[in-house]
Amino acid sequence: MATIKYKVIKCDECNHEFKLKPKIMKVKTINNQINGESVDRHYFLCPKCKHRYVVMYQDQKIKDNLKSMELIRQKASELKVNDIRYERLALEHNKLKQQNLNQSRAYKRVYGS
Repeated sequence: MATIKYKVIKCDECNHEFKLKPKIMKVKTINNQINGESVDRHYFLCPKCKHRYVVMYQDQKIKDNLKSMELIRQKASELKVNDIRYERLALEHNKLKQQNLNQSRAYKRVYGS
């Protein structure tokens, strides 16, 4: 059986080191002040001092983009790297990824990081 290695995090506030395991990840749904839709804040807390670390924000558009990105990955896995269709898929994947990063940054400016 394979051993899972979790990323070790050092808290910026109290210097406590802890493993970033899935069970400490939290999601809070907040009302989007920009367009009224709900936004999910994905975050974790330092187990010692409770300092909050926001990993990302997700709205429906970001979720839809993630689904599209997964479909692109599946299609690309069937192609050779030097295939022009692979290059087009890679460009589309990167475009969606950048849209998600930009939107998440905008939410971080509004709701905090």
